[in-house]
Amino acid sequence: MITIEKTKSWQGVALLAALVAAGGLAYWAFAPQGEGGPDGAASGAAGGLWSGWSAASGAAAASSQAGGSLLADARLNGVSPEDQAALEAALKGQANAKVEAQRIVQYLKYQRSFETWQNLDELKDARQRSAMAQNLMNELPDRLKAGEFTLMEAALMGSVLIAEAESDEARRNQRVEAWQAQLPTLVPNYEDEARMAALNRETEYMRRRATAFGEWQASSDPAARSPAKLEQSMEEIRRAYNSGN
Repeated sequence: MITIEKTKSWQGVALLAALVAAGGLAYWAFAPQGEGGPDGAASGAAGGLWSGWSAASGAAAASSQAGGSLLADARLNGVSPEDQAALEAALKGQANAKVEAQRIVQYLKYQRSFETWQNLDELKDARQRSAMAQNLMNELPDRLKAGEFTLMEAALMGSVLIAEAESDEARRNQRVEAWQAQLPTLVPNYEDEARMAALNRETEYMRRRATAFGEWQASSDPAARSPAKLEQSMEEIRRAYNSGN
């Protein structure tokens, strides 16, 4: 999961947090998680929620690859085509395995790029930090639409990235306000509590699988790095999710 370090960018976080609260988004972003899973009645609704977004995300990813985006190459940030293929195979018994594997990979790539950006020196690497913050911000709307982050997470992350990318205070404040206004357009019917609960739960489910995949990638033990182990981990997470955990 992405964490945000306390840098000067927190000025933007404080500003956007106030704007989000004033706009009524905070409650829906933190709506309680619902029950059920992808194989149950509640999950049927959740699957419907994601179906259009996943297709749109896939189209955006294809367009991004054609344009040579910073985050487009599946091999970037340690996600090789072989690892992605192993992930797809591990999810083969689940609905939309290829789309879900792509979503997990995109989340990990973005997370690792975000961490790389945070580790750049604020003084020595100021220009690079600013450029990378803008690249990350450019990707954030699609990441939110793909269900990789909750509404509140995206609100805070966007504030931090804008604060880093935009040096002029007046323009920075305008961009933060514009981002706040854009958020409801990226999450349809955000006032619907049940819908938001389902979306947040799906985000958490994806994140659990992404964490397991990242740990599998990082393992130096050949036995733990086997495709069978990855498939086992994904199945355990699926069962836990379906049981309501």
